[in-house]
Amino acid sequence: MNEMRFKNFLERDDGNRVGIVRFLRIGNASLHDAWFETSRHWIEDVGGERIYAGALDVVYGRSFLSFERLIIEEYPSREAAIEVMAKSDSDIEMGLQASFVMALTPSSRFVHRMISVAGRLIRLLRPIKVREVPEVDYPKNVSLDGLSADQAQISTFYQSKQWSPFTMVNLHGFKSRAEYQIDGEDDGKRVSSGAAAYERYARRAAIQVFRRGGNFYWIATPVAVLNGDSDHPLARQWSQLVLVAWPSRMAFRHMILGQSHSRSTKHRNAGISDAIVIPGTPFEGFDKRAL
Repeated sequence: MNEMRFKNFLERDDGNRVGIVRFLRIGNASLHDAWFETSRHWIEDVGGERIYAGALDVVYGRSFLSFERLIIEEYPSREAAIEVMAKSDSDIEMGLQASFVMALTPSSRFVHRMISVAGRLIRLLRPIKVREVPEVDYPKNVSLDGLSADQAQISTFYQSKQWSPFTMVNLHGFKSRAEYQIDGEDDGKRVSSGAAAYERYARRAAIQVFRRGGNFYWIATPVAVLNGDSDHPLARQWSQLVLVAWPSRMAFRHMILGQSHSRSTKHRNAGISDAIVIPGTPFEGFDKRAL
């Protein structure tokens, strides 16, 4: 199946850089570590770069939260990406129990740099000192300010070190048309796409993220599944993947309990049809991505 996917992916080459996102469940740690180091040289040999590597919060029994590691790579072309992937096409060779791999078109590096510059300026001019906030117990199946999160995921989140660097993988599916809950005349006049509604949220939320030292580290548009079950939740038709780097989980908690963030979530809820968020902890060497 992977060979056919690789072929279709290459035939639809659009000439852009390509990102590869790997969600991995480890079977043999020693074998995987050997693959991790060896594949770094393969990536560099074709002009690629390993953008990120880290552990993910695991919630057993939930398929999209069962992966232990996240690796992100970026390549100059689809051909280069497939050349590396073809060298270790088997999960067994990579020391894995299971994997899910998607291909994405990353935002330009110029855009990434501009976001980082803007974030650093906001952080410099309008910093917020993060203070400890209490743990909040969320009932099962109740959204957390628009984020789909149940009690098991929240409990796992709290089990990790709260003042250490962490990242959040955000997968978004946008509605074709924004759907606002009519709670005032202004909301009733809003007519836009789901992507436009989410952009309103993102602009407001970004300021709060930056002020607490967070950074929108990697943004990309999913284009294909290269390995994994097509019925898996991660295989849905996603509109965007965003990797946000935070100085700490406490900084994230501090933001979502703030009034400024709460006021902007109506735009997020109006624009998003589906979402998956997966917290994680960056490996050494990838833990300096926050501002």
